[in-house]
Amino acid sequence: MDIIYNLFNDYNILIVLITVVLITIVFVWNIVLSVRLARLGKRYKKFMCGSSAKNFENMLLDHIEDIEEAVERVNIINDDLVSLKNQMDRCVQKCNIIRYNAFNDTGSDLSYSIAMLDNFNDGLIITSIYGRNESTNYAKPISKGVSSYPLSVEEELVLNRSLKATQI
Repeated sequence: MDIIYNLFNDYNILIVLITVVLITIVFVWNIVLSVRLARLGKRYKKFMCGSSAKNFENMLLDHIEDIEEAVERVNIINDDLVSLKNQMDRCVQKCNIIRYNAFNDTGSDLSYSIAMLDNFNDGLIITSIYGRNESTNYAKPISKGVSSYPLSVEEELVLNRSLKATQI
């Protein structure tokens, strides 16, 4: 025991200095851990803010259900969008009109031809020929950009303009 006592007496200043250094290191480490714990506590409170769930697992399960419902709604909306696009392809999307004077004895461009085509270039051409004594209206079907009936120069012109037109 005397050996230990003599060792402490000989090195007591060194032992005290080492103990003070170790206590200082532990104290600084305690402060660092306290700061980290406070930050973590703030992040936890922010994360759990607005949550009425008692535990984290129930909150996550509720969010997963909400996400699954949102995915189902998006899929339904996507199907509706595809259906609407298919319907829109059959709507009039390319339209053109030309007015002209069909007869030399009339005073103005009162005759006209209108081409109305869908996205597949199917549709019709409506023509009205105005004369002093009478006016005639007729329609010609268009299938894939071609008419099964002979077309006048004006009807060809309005059809070609419609075929070159971009979608609305």
